[in-house]
Amino acid sequence: MIRRARIVLWAVSLCLLLVGSTVVHGHGAASRSPEAEQTGAWTVYTNVSYVTDLAVEGDSVWLATEGGVLRRNRTDGSTVKYTAVDGLVSNYVRAVAVDGDGHKWFGTLSGVSRFDGSGWGTYTFPEEPVHNQVNDIVIADDGHVWIGTNGSVREFDGSDWTRYTTSDGLANRQVSAVSIDDQGHKWFGTASGLSEFDGTFWTTYRTQDGLASNRIWDIAIDDTGVMWFATQSGLSRLDSGIWTSYTMADGLVNDLVFSVTIGDDGRVWAGTRGGVNVFDGSTWTGYTTSDGLVNRQVNAIAIDGDGLQWFGTAAGLSTFDGSAWTSDPMAGGPLRNYTTSVVIDSQGHKWFGTNGGVSVFDGSMWTAYTPADGLACEHVYASAIEHNGDKWFGTVCGASVFDGSTWTSYHTADGLINDFVYAVAVDGQGHKWFGTHSGVCEFDGSAWTSYTTFDGLVNKQVNAIAIDGAGHKWFGTESGVSEFDGSIWTNYTHLDGLVHDAVKAIAIDDAGHKWFGTEDGVSLFDGLSWTTYTSADGLADDYVYAITQDSGGRMWFGTGDGVSQFDGSSWIKYTVVDGLADNSVFAIGAEPFGRKWFATWAGVSVYDEALAPERTYLPMVVNGPTSAG
Repeated sequence: MIRRARIVLWAVSLCLLLVGSTVVHGHGAASRSPEAEQTGAWTVYTNVSYVTDLAVEGDSVWLATEGGVLRRNRTDGSTVKYTAVDGLVSNYVRAVAVDGDGHKWFGTLSGVSRFDGSGWGTYTFPEEPVHNQVNDIVIADDGHVWIGTNGSVREFDGSDWTRYTTSDGLANRQVSAVSIDDQGHKWFGTASGLSEFDGTFWTTYRTQDGLASNRIWDIAIDDTGVMWFATQSGLSRLDSGIWTSYTMADGLVNDLVFSVTIGDDGRVWAGTRGGVNVFDGSTWTGYTTSDGLVNRQVNAIAIDGDGLQWFGTAAGLSTFDGSAWTSDPMAGGPLRNYTTSVVIDSQGHKWFGTNGGVSVFDGSMWTAYTPADGLACEHVYASAIEHNGDKWFGTVCGASVFDGSTWTSYHTADGLINDFVYAVAVDGQGHKWFGTHSGVCEFDGSAWTSYTTFDGLVNKQVNAIAIDGAGHKWFGTESGVSEFDGSIWTNYTHLDGLVHDAVKAIAIDDAGHKWFGTEDGVSLFDGLSWTTYTSADGLADDYVYAITQDSGGRMWFGTGDGVSQFDGSSWIKYTVVDGLADNSVFAIGAEPFGRKWFATWAGVSVYDEALAPERTYLPMVVNGPTSAG
């Protein structure tokens, strides 16, 4: 049995992208946004350049990506994209397989999705979330579906699921690769060894047996039964009980091998962190970006019916016909799907912080900024816009400001108390305030002032900042809220009425009331009394990352399980079922004319209420109010 391969990412790392569009990095350089994938009032933007798996079905190649699924026509190159708005359980797709009936199976970070060409089905598991983090899918000859997850192995017989864990004999619960040999034995590559299951007994193989590494990323079996294992430290071969391993010393372009597959001619193709290798049985030949490969990290390999090799990489798709390379970076949309912040400037442009840099969307074009342009570093956590239009960004490596042409970055050497910046705000005097891992910094344009727990701050880690109409600064920390009027600090904790001391978000409404998003609900403070709202009242989830107020006075909450809208008396909830790119919503931006932009873990969603059908509201249940201490 020949098995196609792909990389699995254990760690957690925005509408229809037209494959072939380009994002250009640099000042003012941009790419035209492809046609958005829209369902009713919702539009989703994702980046599909990171390919995790490939499967060939006739004239189609199915691409699993971190931004959804692409179906690419091998004849004309046209593509169709599928995301959560179509029926995928998650946009973060790690595996794809096609069964004998032509049904497509997709393993995602949130479960399994099946697509029969017109309708979608979803399978999730009730245990801890790792069991829904699917890394690989294989279809057995009897039609049973086998999946490897970060928590177990699952077998689906068409009606029931059976679970296999370490207590049954699995080497490790993190299963990155699944394959089935001609005898029907199941092979599982895990984070700490290889497991074989013959239907009754389990056998485990590790480095002492001959594996190059116990971390196995992929498995392929040729027509003669020879097995190949892509590992963390080379490629291993098992032939009739004899192990052989290959590394860079033998000709591999890199020892970290993510994917392996075997062509009809018996040649072995290996995708590594440094490029591609092909092995004809005696000689290794390597191909890298200098040969035409779009990116050196090759996560997946597939070979179509015409013998064309397809390579899914960390930055696009390449094909190789044996002599010539064709590459498509598949760039477009935000730099990364993990979007952490959003602000909207006076021109209506949306600025998104991501874990790959800053992305700007003007409604038709995307522009990308990275450390190569002057950004302090690629991991952006916070953003704010100054009165003169300058954009400020908090990163894990310092603070950066962009005036439209030039980037300037500030670090501890310049006056920041800590380079890890969680929050940014600008006051009426134009002073910038930064919440960091070690306290608060104020920057007046020339001098820096730091505030810590010694000054009155309730906790050194500052996650959120808001400034009220009187110029008072409000800081959300891991141990409560601190208010600073310029000379006096006042602290509020659960003892005063705050629902939870770990505060992740702050917003101040038109009435001057303060809203605090915490790890256990929302607290509203009117200056005298506190009111608490939780999931029992209608909040989508108790872990609240973001709060904003729209032009109609309604409050919007981004949570770990969707978005909530609250008009003061009734609640309404939105999730991926409605059109969100992902249920983990880290930031919300509200346009003056109604559209809401949501930065999520798996892309960007925009909601246009003018196109929305009427929704049923949940009645409000109030826990409180309680008196402030």
